[in-house]
Amino acid sequence: MLRTITLSLLMLVSLVVMLPFASSTAHGLRPGSASHQQRYRRHSRAWWRRHRARLRMRRAAALAHRSSPLNSGIVNSAVPEAALSLPKLPAGWNNATLVKGGELKFRTEGSATIPGQGTLAVVARSRPTPAFLTQREQRTMLSGVSFSDLRRIAIDKMINAGGWVINDYERQVNGARVFVVIAQTPSDGRSPEKAWNFYFAEVDGKIYSLTLNTPLEFSNKLTVEGEKFVSSLTVNPNTTAQPANK
Repeated sequence: MLRTITLSLLMLVSLVVMLPFASSTAHGLRPGSASHQQRYRRHSRAWWRRHRARLRMRRAAALAHRSSPLNSGIVNSAVPEAALSLPKLPAGWNNATLVKGGELKFRTEGSATIPGQGTLAVVARSRPTPAFLTQREQRTMLSGVSFSDLRRIAIDKMINAGGWVINDYERQVNGARVFVVIAQTPSDGRSPEKAWNFYFAEVDGKIYSLTLNTPLEFSNKLTVEGEKFVSSLTVNPNTTAQPANK
């Protein structure tokens, strides 16, 4: 009997002690649950219609920008006289010649460390990058032109030359973004195997394509020469430009 009374008293005391804690816990949870409910805001059907319409417009604009051909930004072959000047070539390169379509061709001097040839042309005009594009999509574009369109230019040249594309990547040259495509052509009996480097850089609202090639054994030096060329493009042409031979 005494044991039963003792156990009953202990249980009663435990309940009395636990009640204040349970009450305070319940009061503390109430504001949190209320704020959790306020997080989900309900909108009217009209709001949802407008929201879906905006999303459809953004998706349509993004699709139109992605699928727009590069030809819409291609510069006409009739290059103005002011564009026929070439920034000062790096040491070891000379004989810049203007060919059909406004493309400049040049080659290395006899005393150069590597034998090579190069071409320079304006392939597109820069486009404003739409704000609705994701950060990932913007990283795969150069001044509004996608890397895939620029890569296609190098692929087409390699198809005509019987070569293939090896790799492509992005570099920073003098703080500017440059898209680089590495390619190679086999020997054909008249010329040896050659390494090709394509550089795409934006200067003054135009995207330039710089193409350099050299025999395969000098390919490790071609990257250095290419970066010298890209650096020369960023120099003010009014102070260092030289006329091209027609």
